[in-house]
Amino acid sequence: MSKRTWMLCAALAVGPCLVSGYAQTFEPAARLHESAVSGAVIASSSRAESGTRGSRESWLWVHSGVAVQLAGTFSDWATSWKQPEGNQLLAQSGGAYAGRFYREGTVRKFGLAAGISTMSYLVAWKWPRARRVVGIFNVSMGASFAAAAVHNAIVNPYYRP
Repeated sequence: MSKRTWMLCAALAVGPCLVSGYAQTFEPAARLHESAVSGAVIASSSRAESGTRGSRESWLWVHSGVAVQLAGTFSDWATSWKQPEGNQLLAQSGGAYAGRFYREGTVRKFGLAAGISTMSYLVAWKWPRARRVVGIFNVSMGASFAAAAVHNAIVNPYYRP
C-alpha cells in the first residue's frame, strides 16, 4: 500500500472511530419517572435535564461535535498535503512549495481547529443551554471539512489508481 493510499484511508477511517466511542454512551431520549405524589408516570425528555451545568448528556453534544470537527480537519489536512491550495491563507508563501499546502498551512489549519475547539468548550461551559447548538455547529464544520477532503481525493490525481 502506497503512502498516499494509506493517508487517505487513515483520514477517512479516523472519523467513525472517534465518534463511535461517544455514540455508545448516549442514553435514551425519553425516560420514565414515577411521581411519588400522584403515582402517575410522567415522561420527560433528556433535553429538559440538559440545561444543568453538570449534566453529562449535554456535554456529549460538545464532545461529539468537537471529535467530528477534528476528524474532518484531519482528513482535509491529509488530502491537501503538498497539493495546490486555492485558499491563499493556507498556501505556502515561498520556497519549493510556494502556492501549495505545506508547513505554514498546517500550522494555520490546526491553529484554527484548536481555536474552534477551545471556543466551543468555553461557550458550552459559560452557557449550558447552548451545548446542543455548539455540538451541531461543530458537526457541520466537520462535515464541511470532510466534504473538502472528498473533493481533494476526487480532483487530485495523487489519489487516483
